[in-house]
Amino acid sequence: MGSKNNPKNRGAAAVEKIFDGKKVKPVLYVGSNVGHGRYIAAQDEGGKLVNDAGGRPVAWRDI
Repeated sequence: MGSKNNPKNRGAAAVEKIFDGKKVKPVLYVGSNVGHGRYIAAQDEGGKLVNDAGGRPVAWRDI
């Protein structure tokens, strides 16, 4: 088995997600000041949050 920190041993959790043709990674979004709450959102490789049509960051679980 090896180390739990080895990415090859992580299974489905280590699969990269793609949104609109770009690789995305999970980040913590804290939007409490604007009424959005706090959740894991998607960020592209350039460092920008991925937004939906309404301008709200897309939740990681929705990708």
